[in-house]
Amino acid sequence: MEIVISGGKVTPSTDEITTPQAAKARRIANFLPRPELLRDAVIEHNQDDNTTSIRFETTAGPIRILLPVAEGFEFHIIHDSETGPRILGTFRGASLSVRAIAFRISEFLRTRGLK
Repeated sequence: MEIVISGGKVTPSTDEITTPQAAKARRIANFLPRPELLRDAVIEHNQDDNTTSIRFETTAGPIRILLPVAEGFEFHIIHDSETGPRILGTFRGASLSVRAIAFRISEFLRTRGLK
């Protein structure tokens, strides 16, 4: 599933978002190694902030994997809590394949008991 945030409104995506980050997010989501992650992954396009992320509902609340805005930047793993967003971790992924990135996401969530 994909959602779009624009003008402060959240809507389900019916149109194909064609940014490079959107394409990469779809490829990463397709390679998530565990069925519960694949089933629960939501690609979120925040047009207000010009970001794309993959969101998971976890035992601790929503976790977003924020894709880098350009090559050479890091992926950010963000927990959206009542007190606001908090970065749980980061990793570099410019040289990694989408399969390796999906595996890192899966392992991060698994080793912390989130999914």
